[in-house]
Amino acid sequence: MNILVVDDNQYVLEVISFMLKEEDYTLETCGSVDEAIEVLEAGEEYGLVITDIVLPEKDGTKLAQYVKDKHPTIPVLAITGGVENATEDYVNYADMFADETMAKPLKKDELITTIKRLAA
Repeated sequence: MNILVVDDNQYVLEVISFMLKEEDYTLETCGSVDEAIEVLEAGEEYGLVITDIVLPEKDGTKLAQYVKDKHPTIPVLAITGGVENATEDYVNYADMFADETMAKPLKKDELITTIKRLAA
């Protein structure tokens, strides 16, 4: 499965990439919502979008909303630096558009289980 991962933290992108490539997923990474939208509009097929909630300029909830409007068959997993540390508004808003929300740091087994569930 091809996965689009969006986070402004390069280290987080590298960690997620490492975890998913070990499981034979292919992925594209982006550092912003605008970059992710360009990638989605280029026509590549994705089975899942993973997006950070708190991003500069446009937050991940905007990307989740865009995906649900323009690519409704692609599930969205919203991630954040910790649901307990995020403002309640962000988490609630993410839950409106994302299929699921997970807290960072991500645990590989939980991430893979969630991906399999969302892709089913």
